[in-house]
Amino acid sequence: MTGVETTTSSSLASLVHAAHRDIGGLFDLAGGDFAGIAGLDGVGRRGEARAADPRLTLHASDAAVAAFSAHLSVMEDVVYPAAAVVVPDGRARTAALRGTAREAAAVMRGLQQYVQGDRYHPRRGPSGLRDELAELARAHSLVEDRLLRDLEARLDAARLRRLRENVERGMRRAPTRPHPHLGHGASRRSRLAARLAGRWDHVLDIVDARVVAGRPVRAPAPAGLWGWYLLGRPTSDEIAPGQDHPVE
Repeated sequence: MTGVETTTSSSLASLVHAAHRDIGGLFDLAGGDFAGIAGLDGVGRRGEARAADPRLTLHASDAAVAAFSAHLSVMEDVVYPAAAVVVPDGRARTAALRGTAREAAAVMRGLQQYVQGDRYHPRRGPSGLRDELAELARAHSLVEDRLLRDLEARLDAARLRRLRENVERGMRRAPTRPHPHLGHGASRRSRLAARLAGRWDHVLDIVDARVVAGRPVRAPAPAGLWGWYLLGRPTSDEIAPGQDHPVE
């Protein structure tokens, strides 16, 4: 394979780089120290971002877990299989990245338990889990960036463009919750399991009314007859045009 021009070869790397930056920014809002992750230096404005509402920390942690879970799953499903057969020592390098992803998923599972109020959450507090996740994210992003540079140097523009498109497409259906024991293998069966987990996660997100970054927010459905009755409000045809409530 031949190298490609800078504008094309940087496209996949820039996409992943942006993902690292966004995920780090979310964890930064949640209180984790992510300084040193590629592209995240100078992001730290935790004192400004964490307002008086302490719920922001939990919301940011949940959003970061969703984004990081999706990123790891898509990289394992789309990019690592290509890198394993193209870059030098690709199988060993991608296997190491999968191992780090599995560790990160286990830590994120602990964070998610705190967010959800699970009584069986880990003994370590959220701050300790975020610090551990920061270390894993630093190591993972550095190794992943080097892998992408080697991959771009060996693929042509068309293949890189397809990889980027597949990554973008995969993000729309990727798991939004951590799965430490699922989807971290190199086999097709493992990748299929991750995709199925993603579908189930999306169902849970809808049931929980969970807002996930990058996903459209569904508008609430209008209340029907039973809805109006349970809310103790009149049906819409009993309200005059331009009025929110009936005339007393």
